[in-house]
Amino acid sequence: MSGASPILQSVTDLARARIAGRVELYDPAQPFPFDIWAEMGRTGMLGLGLPRAYGGGGMGYAGLVPVCAAFVQAGRNPGLASAWLSHTLIGRLILANSGNEAQKQQYLPRLAAGELTAAVAISEPDAGAHPKRLVSTARREGDFWVLNGEKAWLTNGPIAGLYIVLAISEQIDERKEFSAYLVPRDAPGLTQTDAGSVDFLRPTRHGGLRLKDVRIPASSLLGEMGQAFETISKPLREVEDVLGLGIGLGGRAALLDLLRLAITEAKIIPTEEQYGQLGGLHAAQSALQILTDSLSAGVDAPDADDPTAPLLAARKLSRDFLTDFEICLNSLVLPENIELSRLFRDLTKSGGLASNVDRAKQGKLGQSLIRF
Repeated sequence: MSGASPILQSVTDLARARIAGRVELYDPAQPFPFDIWAEMGRTGMLGLGLPRAYGGGGMGYAGLVPVCAAFVQAGRNPGLASAWLSHTLIGRLILANSGNEAQKQQYLPRLAAGELTAAVAISEPDAGAHPKRLVSTARREGDFWVLNGEKAWLTNGPIAGLYIVLAISEQIDERKEFSAYLVPRDAPGLTQTDAGSVDFLRPTRHGGLRLKDVRIPASSLLGEMGQAFETISKPLREVEDVLGLGIGLGGRAALLDLLRLAITEAKIIPTEEQYGQLGGLHAAQSALQILTDSLSAGVDAPDADDPTAPLLAARKLSRDFLTDFEICLNSLVLPENIELSRLFRDLTKSGGLASNVDRAKQGKLGQSLIRF
């Protein structure tokens, strides 16, 4: 990484020294690597996107994408980058934007230092994050809120000390209004579940929550009452989709690094067709770099164009890359490489999850082209 910025170089060095080659990080029986997480806090990586006033690095969204890509490429583990990305967005996009001063003073410095991990609880079992299907509720009782419901697919849920829970705070006819609440892990009535756990992206942990008459102080309300879906859920999904491209960018670069290394170590001279396959992969990665740079720059621009079409194109091109990579890999008949296989699996499964959402978005985009 010649000529890299000090931040990118620091992230690369950490990933190479502490993550690359550690296949045990993929083992579901192994605990979350809090030693690595703590070092990410000490080096400032966990606070890069948080405001400087609260111990963070003040980095914009566009700057976070190459950090994410470098971390994955050097460490060859998209799972830990997923944990970092969720941690970063919760601090920057949710707490820093919606929290009052007391809440920001209480939580942001601890998030930046790695002393606290937070998870956002929006999705629910059998409902996803669709607002019409969400049923968890928050009821005001004097100086307290009482929360009931179940949540699923919480990134970092099993290791979090703080949960940001979206629940229905009021319903008028069929219109639901959602508010967000800060709920500590040790709140009476809150229990961990396996709802939404996945078998990939290790060592990141995913899970769910069950809330049974969880009483929290009125001061636990985060942001304006009834506005959480518009101010938290929708922006989080949009920014997360774009910044998540950094994970794919670094993951594909790591696949190419591992493939080149395997070819040279096995002393295989590719055929003309295989050289063509490798060239196609390189071209696709270059195109995805351009798309990712453009989309990430738009996140920081308030007047940016709608990113839906280029985002869908980027994710489709990424899935096509993985299909072509597998064809190339199989044609080369290389010795088994556990690290490469697990990295490829994680990227493929992650892309498969996104494809379900993408099909619906593509349908809406297609409908907008037809006028009767």
